Amino acid sequence: MHRIWSVPELLSLIFGCFDDKSDILRCALVCRAFSTEAARLIWKKVEDFSQLLGCFPQETILIELSGDSYEQNRTFRFLHLPHPSEWNQMRHRARMIKELTFSEFDNYDAVLEVIQRFKIDLAFPGLISLHLYISVVKRSQTFLPLFASSRLQELEINFEGYNDRLVNTTMEMLVAQAHPLRCLDIGAKSFPQLSQHCLIQILESSSSLDFLRFDLKTEHGEGVMEAVASLPNLRGIRVEFAGGDGERIAYSPGFPSLVSFDMWAPYTSVLAATRAITSPNIATLLVAVQNKPIEPPTGLFQTIGTMASLNSIILRFLNSESLRWADATPLLSLPSISRLDIWVGGLWVELDDEAISVISRTWPNLTSLRMSGRARLPESVTRPTLRGLAVLLAGCPILQDLGLEIDARAAQLQAALANTPPASSKPRGNLIFDVKTSLVTPNSEAAIADYFWTLWPGEWDISSDWIDGGWEGDTWENIRGLLQEEEGEGEEDEEEGEGEEDEEEGEGEEEGEGEEEEEGE
Repeated sequence: MHRIWSVPELLSLIFGCFDDKSDILRCALVCRAFSTEAARLIWKKVEDFSQLLGCFPQETILIELSGDSYEQNRTFRFLHLPHPSEWNQMRHRARMIKELTFSEFDNYDAVLEVIQRFKIDLAFPGLISLHLYISVVKRSQTFLPLFASSRLQELEINFEGYNDRLVNTTMEMLVAQAHPLRCLDIGAKSFPQLSQHCLIQILESSSSLDFLRFDLKTEHGEGVMEAVASLPNLRGIRVEFAGGDGERIAYSPGFPSLVSFDMWAPYTSVLAATRAITSPNIATLLVAVQNKPIEPPTGLFQTIGTMASLNSIILRFLNSESLRWADATPLLSLPSISRLDIWVGGLWVELDDEAISVISRTWPNLTSLRMSGRARLPESVTRPTLRGLAVLLAGCPILQDLGLEIDARAAQLQAALANTPPASSKPRGNLIFDVKTSLVTPNSEAAIADYFWTLWPGEWDISSDWIDGGWEGDTWENIRGLLQEEEGEGEEDEEEGEGEEDEEEGEGEEEGEGEEEEEGE
C-alpha cells in the first residue's frame, strides 16, 4: 500500500466526504490504517448513548421495553458485570466522542449505579457537545458525573416531568464542573429556586456564552433574564415562558452584542426585555405575545422602531382580538427591512392600499411580507385592493413571499384594469402568494390570472385559507392553474426564441463561409 494512505489528515479529509456512516464502516474493514481513522469519525458523533453499550457482548445488557409504539421507553440493566477488557473498549470509544445525545425515553439509572458502585473510571475528555433529554419523573440518577473531565462548549438539557430533587442536583453539578460554555439550552416544566440560583451562577461565570435558549415557567424565567442581559458576548437568544401574565416590567439595559432575539412570553415580559436591548447590531427579531395585552401594543412597536439595524421582523400576537396598522407605523423608521411578518390572533384592521403603498416605498428590498390574522375579515372591513397589490409588486421587485388578504372582486378588478399601469414587463422570479380568505367574484379566474401575469411575469404559487370544496377556494385554485399554464407557455416561447437565434447564427456562419470561399477563388 502506498505510504500516502498512512497520512491520518488525508484519510480524515476523504472519509469526511461520506454522508452515510455505513460507507465509513466499510472503509474501516480495508486495513489497519483505514480502521483507526474511520473509528475516530464513526465515534465522533454518537446520537444515542446506547450505542456505547454495544461494546459489551449481547448477553451482558438486558433491555426492558414499556409504553406504546409512539413513545416506547427502554430501561437498561446489566445481567452480569462486564469483563475489564470490555470496559477498556468502552473507555477507548468514549475518548473519541465529541458530541453525545441521551434520549428522554431511555433509562440508564441501573447502568450508572453499577459504574458508580464499582468506581469504573469512564470519562469523555474530548466531549464538546452534550444533549440530555431526561424524563425525570421516575429517575434517581444524573449523568453529569461522567462528564466532569469534559470541557463542554455546547450543552442542552431538557427535564421532562417534575422531580425538583434531580433537577437541583443536576444544576448544582453544572456549577461545580464549570464548563467553558458557548451555547446553553435549558428546558424544564419545574425549575425550583435553587436551580434558578445555580443557572444565574452559571451565566455570571460564562462570559464566553454566544447563544442561550431557555424554556421555563414565567415566574421562574423572569428572574434569570437580568443575568442574561449582562452577558457581554451573547449574540443569539431564544426565550420561551409558559403560563402567567408576567410581572417584570423593566430590566437593566444590557444585551450589548445581541444579533438575534427570539422570545415567546406575556406582553409585559416581552416589552421589558426588548426595552433592555442596547446592541447596535440587532438584525433579527422574533416576538410572540402569548396573552391578550391590556393596552394596544404601540409601546412594543415604538421600541422595535429604535433598532436601526433590524432587517427581519416576525411578530405574533397570539390572543389579540385585533391590530391596527396605525400601531405598527413606528416600524417605518427602520431603513433596511427585508422581511416583515406580523400575525394576529384576531383581525388586521385599517390595512388598505395607502398602507401597502407606504410599505412598498419604505422597503423596496422586501423579500417576504406577511400581514394576516386567524379570523376571517368581514366583507365590510377595508383591505388592500388589486391596485394596492400592483403598487406593492412594482415597488418591491425582489419579493418572494407574500401573505396578504386582498379585495379581488369584480368592481376592484375593473378599476385596476382601467387605472393601474403594468408593474413590469421584465421576467420576475418565483412568488409565493398566500391570499388567505381574499374576496373574489365567481367566473373571474381568467381576468385575474391575466392581470397577475401582467404585474409579475414569473412563477406564481397561490394558496388560500378558504375551506376545501367552497367556490372561493376553487376559484383561487383555478387562478393558480391558469398562472402555471402561462408560465409553461412563456418557457416554450423562450425555447422557440433561442432556437430561432441559433438558426440565424447558423445561417450567418454559412453565409460568411460562402463569402470567404468566393474571395478565395
